[in-house]
Amino acid sequence: MSELAVLGGEPAVTIERPLWPHIGEPEIRDLHEAIRISQTDVSYLDSMPAGGPIAKLEAHIGEYLGRRHAVTSNSCTAAIQMALYAAGVGVGDEVVVSPYTWPQTVSPILHQLGTPVFADIDPDSFTMRPDAVEAAITERTKAILVVHIYGHPADMDPIVEIGRRHGLPVIEDCAQAMGAFYHGREVGTLGDLACFSFGNGKQIIGGDGGCVVTDDAAMWQRLVEIGSHQRRQERDISDPEVARYMNNLTYTFRMHPMAAVIVNRQLDFLPEWNLARRSNHHRLSDGLSDIPCISPVVELPGAEHCYHKYCPSFVPEEAEGLTREAFVEAIAAEGVQITLGYVRTPIHLRARFQERHYFYGEGMPWALNDRSSELYHEGDCPVAEARCATSELEVMGAAALRGDQSALIDQYLDAFHKVWDQREALIGR
Repeated sequence: MSELAVLGGEPAVTIERPLWPHIGEPEIRDLHEAIRISQTDVSYLDSMPAGGPIAKLEAHIGEYLGRRHAVTSNSCTAAIQMALYAAGVGVGDEVVVSPYTWPQTVSPILHQLGTPVFADIDPDSFTMRPDAVEAAITERTKAILVVHIYGHPADMDPIVEIGRRHGLPVIEDCAQAMGAFYHGREVGTLGDLACFSFGNGKQIIGGDGGCVVTDDAAMWQRLVEIGSHQRRQERDISDPEVARYMNNLTYTFRMHPMAAVIVNRQLDFLPEWNLARRSNHHRLSDGLSDIPCISPVVELPGAEHCYHKYCPSFVPEEAEGLTREAFVEAIAAEGVQITLGYVRTPIHLRARFQERHYFYGEGMPWALNDRSSELYHEGDCPVAEARCATSELEVMGAAALRGDQSALIDQYLDAFHKVWDQREALIGR
């Protein structure tokens, strides 16, 4: 076996990872056609009334998911804020959410002047545990915001049941999980509202963009109210209590029409692409299973991961003295794009929460909830905290692995085995 690359040897990985994001010829043709139409119909690429490509995409997403209403946005962050508003979240209201996520799942709660309350995660799927959700609910709870982290669906049936029992809407953050399934049902069809991302790197992309879906007509009108131009509001809003505020004092959350063109075409390819992502990452998991210090990605019973990210776990007690840092350094030197993890610090332990310092002045918006001083302590979410501290890993570029990437995966596996087999050379680094 050749010497470790980190010690001067040749790297195990010589095949380049496929480019992602990628815009193919079908998307380019659609973009050209949209520009051609706009030369004689200036309204076609006008985002204000949400016609043209935006209307086509919203109809396509609604049909794809089997949901009655879809409203696009300029990001999933905006989509989550729209969903929170539609769910009635406001000043001092509590929202139960995962501490183990990208921060922009949580920041929209603060934008609505609400209070995030964190529920710990399952150690295998890294999604919120139903029992932790139940324990986090108080008389101030207004909604449950569920994250399908990395593309693995959360355990939705018990969480939805908890929401129904307490009269709380359930919002899905599907930013990383478009095309994942839970007991045969696609994520985005399980909660009262669901939010998606089309940002670069996601399962399908538009450069940026997002979407909220719901079956509830009243919630749909509130989605239109908070982020749309008055021209769309006048068309879509019929509730007089909502319509009385149609004076365009809103957020500008509109999606760019050209982004909608790209997403609309890529949605056709999503099932095929996700099938390949699953196949490639199952091959990776199978090949990693005999390395003691690695716990491959787990799919819980009934779950179909879509592999937006591939984040296995480092097992320190099985590493025979090899540190996670030395392991990652050596694997990276072999040509695998790998990091020490994606979340790294649970949200409740980050500086803005510890110091109660956001964009609205000192202590705000937490000061609007008189029990916020009880929140955000070390030890509140031990599973999430332990994962970030000791075991989190990320093999980069999972969404890029469309098509048959078995040759690349096999080189990745060669790199992992090479490092493990020569681990003694890394002890003490």
